[in-house]
Amino acid sequence: METLIITNNPRVEKELREAEKIEFHPQAGQEEILRLARDYIHLGAKLIMHPMMGRVKPHETPYKSVFLELCEGQTDMNSVIIIEDSIRETKKLIENTYKIKYDDQLLPDLQYIDLLLLQNGIEEYRR
Repeated sequence: METLIITNNPRVEKELREAEKIEFHPQAGQEEILRLARDYIHLGAKLIMHPMMGRVKPHETPYKSVFLELCEGQTDMNSVIIIEDSIRETKKLIENTYKIKYDDQLLPDLQYIDLLLLQNGIEEYRR
């Protein structure tokens, strides 16, 4: 099956672009990344891993990567429910917390965390 990663994380794009199909949106926020994934899901794609994995809350990082299996056919209702819940939760957490300004020294660490979570999901999927 063909897969797709939708991300705003420059490290994911840099390190995985040779091995994976990536849609890179560097200016997108987390909610926008989730909405882009939702659009694919409504066209038949399926979530491979939960978009809120790893216990990293949306207000704790600016990065989001979503891993999808591209399929044609019927919409996967489980993926629809999960992505809609993830969008709602992300919106709620970001709106109800103060805006964090990330230190330039912290951003590489946050990129790395997102990359590791994604790589673990990719490895699990490929097994």
